[in-house]
Amino acid sequence: MNTRRNPKLLSLAISAIAAGIPLGATAQNSNQRQVEEVIVTGQLESRSNLETSLTVSSLSQDELLQTAPRSVGEVFRTIPGVRTESSSGEGNLNLSIRGVPVASGGAKYVQLLEDGMPVLQFGDIIVGNADIFLKADSTLNRVEVLKGGSAAALASNSPAGVINFISKTGEEEGGSIAQTIGLDYDISRTDFEFGSPISDTLRFHVGGFYRTGKGERETQFTSAEGGQIKFNITKDFENGYARLYFKHLDDRTPAYLPMPVAVSGSNASATVDDIPGFDITSASNISKDLLTIQTVNGRRSSIADGYHAKSDAVGVDFSFELEDDWTLNLKARSAKNSGSFTGAFSASIFDMSGGGFDPSSISSAPALMGATQLGSLDGHIYSDAELRNLNGNGLVQNIRTFDNDLSDLSNSTLDMNLTKDFDNFRITGGVYRATQHIDVEWYWQTYIQDVSDDASLLDAYDADGNKLTEGGLVSHGAPDWGYCCTRDTDLDYTIDAYYVAGDWDVNEKVRIDLVVRSDSGEGTGYYSFAPSTAVNGGTDVDGDGAIQNVEQDAAVFDPRSNRTISYDWNYTSFSLGANYLLNETLSLYTRLSKGGRANADRLGDGGFFQNGTAVSGSVVNEIRSLEFGSKFETADLGGSAAIFYVETDDVNSEGTNGSGDAAVVRDYESLGLELEGYYTRGIFNLRGNLTWTDAEIVDSNNPDLVGNTPRRQADFTYALVPSVELDKASVGLTIIGTTDAPAQDSNEFMMPGYTYVNLFADYQLADNLSVELAVNNLFDEVGITESEEGNIEGANYIRARSIAGTSSTVTLRYKF
Repeated sequence: MNTRRNPKLLSLAISAIAAGIPLGATAQNSNQRQVEEVIVTGQLESRSNLETSLTVSSLSQDELLQTAPRSVGEVFRTIPGVRTESSSGEGNLNLSIRGVPVASGGAKYVQLLEDGMPVLQFGDIIVGNADIFLKADSTLNRVEVLKGGSAAALASNSPAGVINFISKTGEEEGGSIAQTIGLDYDISRTDFEFGSPISDTLRFHVGGFYRTGKGERETQFTSAEGGQIKFNITKDFENGYARLYFKHLDDRTPAYLPMPVAVSGSNASATVDDIPGFDITSASNISKDLLTIQTVNGRRSSIADGYHAKSDAVGVDFSFELEDDWTLNLKARSAKNSGSFTGAFSASIFDMSGGGFDPSSISSAPALMGATQLGSLDGHIYSDAELRNLNGNGLVQNIRTFDNDLSDLSNSTLDMNLTKDFDNFRITGGVYRATQHIDVEWYWQTYIQDVSDDASLLDAYDADGNKLTEGGLVSHGAPDWGYCCTRDTDLDYTIDAYYVAGDWDVNEKVRIDLVVRSDSGEGTGYYSFAPSTAVNGGTDVDGDGAIQNVEQDAAVFDPRSNRTISYDWNYTSFSLGANYLLNETLSLYTRLSKGGRANADRLGDGGFFQNGTAVSGSVVNEIRSLEFGSKFETADLGGSAAIFYVETDDVNSEGTNGSGDAAVVRDYESLGLELEGYYTRGIFNLRGNLTWTDAEIVDSNNPDLVGNTPRRQADFTYALVPSVELDKASVGLTIIGTTDAPAQDSNEFMMPGYTYVNLFADYQLADNLSVELAVNNLFDEVGITESEEGNIEGANYIRARSIAGTSSTVTLRYKF
């Protein structure tokens, strides 16, 4: 199949260059893949998969449904080479590709895109990760993942790869409506979508979802509510197309943070399990007692805010072929983003089963001075015997509310290029202009809470029965973390880039492509780390005219503490690839790339600013990669193999105390192998992948870590998706697993490997009417994705996150 002179595919390919990402389809259905499936991801022109020197994985909507995802993070879990820690709910996702580390949080070296444009310009904004503003629904056509390769040069801040969520655009008339309910958890969700040509040259698509419930982890209140609506309209011309699209999102879901987990065994061979009275696969650690939170500066919030995402985005996409083989492409998007991130973090755990209450083990807050007893919020003071067996486990925890206002994360993006097409060569030149605002406020508090499926706050009392805390509140701040976490961040970023790309058909078998990109930018604004007011006698937070115990050390914003910053950067990226087509079903390829990534708000921690200017070497981090691969495709059997080597320079921060101790400066290397394949025979289908990664810390500001494996990086990850399709029914499994991985860079505690199984099935009740069953984690497997503790010797409990337990939904879907 020759696609070189297909004008429509050609225009799509050039749009991919303008966006720097995948826009192409992977023509396939659930039964069979087409040989020479056409992709346009990150290329100058559309080609079959065998003709490209890129590593691209794609999931159609049908394949996505088979994996039973409950969040955007779970969408990526069957893609080889992608490490996703999808245990946090619908936000705060940690994501990396090909051994590139997650030294702090988010997706630092990967761009998440929607219809070819960045959701946020930086993927690791503290408490404001891009996946909070990205939702998958029935308007989604497919997800495409470009790993390494030309992503380094075709998009800003994405040297490890790009992941693009691509919407339907109404090429054919039709739509669907689906109603989903939870069988073993509280959720009700309605999805709808419809698209159609209006005329021979005009088409549209509209759709979205609305849901309400308590989420897959039990809460004592409605913690998931909201939805989105998306619309696009496309006008086709003889020489191109013009598209306008819009999205309105207003959705909130619960935020799941590390919580108490029982642990036994040794660092090298540990067992993690439930705590009596607390199920780590279904409990949320989120208390109804936090539905009303009084914070400093006259503000109120609620734990029900969770991940609250509000976004209004509008974009345009133009592509036109001009005279003399010129093509003009322009894409632009503007998004008004805001919301919140409110969750309950287990900062420490105190075991009272041995008797006695030691307030200093909970917190150093002044309000606990003289505390000798604990009680419930209704005034009942627990006896020593009651405390020893509180909720069957005798545990109390210091809860830190991650209470953040995402006041403004708005951004804009403009990408325009011109392409000149010669007989066997094509060259493209483009410009990119983007802005990103980061206006975020933190209002973290400290509470006392029990450890139970129905989490409750506790009050502290002195020996005379006088209550010292207020509704479980210990402090309007984080005294045990140096009052780090009442802060104001207000930053503005601009990014300018220029790129040139060439694609040369040496002959019918050999093709070479090269992309070079120059990025520059600047960041300006301020940080404000609010100090404790204890030295001034505290602050009357509730305005009642008196300083209560919990107000003695309130951390309050003070404009005089603002730290003004201003810095800039520039770097050059390139990617050189070659592909050799051995025959119609087999090809070999290689690619050499270097890409950069500018650091944003995370430089505010770790001592990376001096006199308002970023320390030399802290702003831009680089990734250098080399890969060799092979692809094989037939109608019923195919696959790919890729060997990769990646070097990563990283400057990061994870501490929350604003001191130099927070600095994470590392150099990493990773060597790995990705295998991906599919097989179809009659009614049987099989997809699967395996990734081996050997990653190492080769340099560090902590020399003791050199030679260790980066935290949470497993040697092997794998996925297997067998399915059977009958006349009116289909059924299958998604089997996902990982081997042991070190919890922290110190490589002491090894988080146990795990394998879990998802089930999917559907049955055709009538023409266009089907019922679908999706079961996530069928056997309720425990799978720890992260642990705050790097050493468990002598410990009975740790603070960690597990994948969610069994959750089942049934969906009635009508297609029209």
